[in-house]
Amino acid sequence: MPVTTITLPPAYSMPAPEINTPRGNNNGSDPHLRPRRQTSTIRRVIPTADANAKVAIVEEAKGVKTVDLSPFFVVDESEDNETDKARVAAELAESWEASGTFLVKVSDEDKAILQNAVKVGHDFFSLPLDEKLKINQLPVPLEDLATVVRGYVPNNKESAAAISGRPKASPDQAEKFSWMNPATLDLLAYVMDHTKGDEDALKLERAILRPNRFYDTQMEKVLLEYTRLMGKLSNATMRAVSLAMNLGEYKLLDIVSPASRTPNVNSRLMEYPATSSAASSTSTARLQGHSDGSIVTLNYRPHDDPALGGGLQILQDGAWRAVPATGDDAIVVHPGDVLEWMSDGQFPGLFHRVGQMSEGAPHRNSIATFVFPSMDFDVKILNGDENNGGQTYKSMRFSKWAKDKFDAAAGGQQLDRLESFDDHLVLPNINKK
Repeated sequence: MPVTTITLPPAYSMPAPEINTPRGNNNGSDPHLRPRRQTSTIRRVIPTADANAKVAIVEEAKGVKTVDLSPFFVVDESEDNETDKARVAAELAESWEASGTFLVKVSDEDKAILQNAVKVGHDFFSLPLDEKLKINQLPVPLEDLATVVRGYVPNNKESAAAISGRPKASPDQAEKFSWMNPATLDLLAYVMDHTKGDEDALKLERAILRPNRFYDTQMEKVLLEYTRLMGKLSNATMRAVSLAMNLGEYKLLDIVSPASRTPNVNSRLMEYPATSSAASSTSTARLQGHSDGSIVTLNYRPHDDPALGGGLQILQDGAWRAVPATGDDAIVVHPGDVLEWMSDGQFPGLFHRVGQMSEGAPHRNSIATFVFPSMDFDVKILNGDENNGGQTYKSMRFSKWAKDKFDAAAGGQQLDRLESFDDHLVLPNINKK
């Protein structure tokens, strides 16, 4: 299939790709299938303001609901609890379709876990640079730290937007520390040892399988406790999403993590420094607009204050809008690109950024937890006929998709949509910068 190359100006607005006749009888007449979204505008149009060097107090996002996942935390097969689960799944779908995200409140006990993780992160980021670099995961010069998977990354040395397909995006104004669930590492190691694949995919797998490294035992203890909580929340979220997609409660987990029903969880601590007048006047965002290459992402951001002009912002109705302030007891949950693929556009990967704070704003901490499939997972549309007309994604090995995405970013190509046909990556709209 030929690849169409489109040259666009640096600040552009691209319409959503039209989707043809919904697959099968999925037009609303079949009660067992949700109607497929006719367009995926939530992350397809990048406003011109994204390129302007101004701090703005943006409006609050609309339609963001708080969803109570507690029915998924208990072992209860009663009819009442099953009804509650169905209600939660419907609320999740409603919030995602209205805003691309939803909020989860946690208990006081779990809030303490979140707060401890933020504190240990801030203590680490307050150390001298040479101390922090002791747990840098890659033996490469500082300026080459572009796609580190885990360990420490200094301020202005990595761009999440560039990795996700916008190679000219400016570096993130944040320090980062990443780690993975140890149980996930063990499972991935087993998969890699028993899977034959191309050498490039294996290299990517080995990079991901580097062992976690923490600065001290206290940091390790606190962050692994946070990991366990994120495992609990991501498990409940995946089950609710599975019901929302009419797959059955455990179908999504069984497909993505058949060995253990344990999602592949990768977490990232970030600290955005206090802003100076120079910083707040030269950039519109501290982390440029992008979508995540995950199934779902869970984001804890206790310091966000819309009055300061920054914080987590989502693309809604062609404009950046602030996710409502949630304090220190809530998690923001949104879909990533892989779920968009598997849901055939029902749940688009959320386009989001961290806005620039006003002059004199204090430092900002956040922790993003990404739920990925294993590298040997074949990403494909679920609950539908992938061969039935329409612009749909076909099956592709996740390791190949991830590698092609990184390679395209490294080669200076703008990826606006990824499609796979017959296991061959097609980039319908590429902006070469």
